[in-house]
Amino acid sequence: MQLDLSDKNFCLFLLTQFPFASDDETETMLTDYLPEHFSMPPGEWWEELTGKTAEPWQGYTYVHRLNETVTFFAEFHPCETIYFFNDTYLGNTGGNFHLSLLRWTELQTLVSKDETAPSLLFFLLLPLVAGNQSERAEIEVAITNRLKEMALDLPADQIKVLTRFLSSHLIFEEEEGNIFEHTPDIGWVINRNHSERNRQNRGEDLLAINQLIGSAVV
Repeated sequence: MQLDLSDKNFCLFLLTQFPFASDDETETMLTDYLPEHFSMPPGEWWEELTGKTAEPWQGYTYVHRLNETVTFFAEFHPCETIYFFNDTYLGNTGGNFHLSLLRWTELQTLVSKDETAPSLLFFLLLPLVAGNQSERAEIEVAITNRLKEMALDLPADQIKVLTRFLSSHLIFEEEEGNIFEHTPDIGWVINRNHSERNRQNRGEDLLAINQLIGSAVV
């Protein structure tokens, strides 16, 4: 499949990959908002992307080389997207979601270095990002600008709504859960349970994922 932001179906699919996204003003989850305001991709398109069944899985894998040592993979399954750097698991968007892995500054570095499809890479990695309140203004501006590159012909008011949704996925109301802390000999950790960087994980696992992410952003 040719997957890029000129494909309206794929743009809508990308917007479904944010399980924490909600809008306090409308008391709505993004997963409910989308089918109420857009014509969602037809079933046959969805099945071509994700495969018809979880087992055996016959869906599509997006492959994006970040640098000489790290390649990003996104596997599109019927009920989840699973992310990898090389063969190392990063997280998933399914019912047992595991996200909140990357710092906002790490995403910005990865996207700024990309010379092929930076906006596509932005939306593919964004579900894995955790931000904090001090970064909110910058996050909202970046999301707004990237949404304008989608082939959805979004009016200004809808861009504003979607920006609120996506920002809420990154920034939780509980500030303590949003803050990464750099720990000696291990690297960055976070309090969010659904993260490969959760501070309660084994030290050797945290060190390995931090080293891999470090290799990706150099």
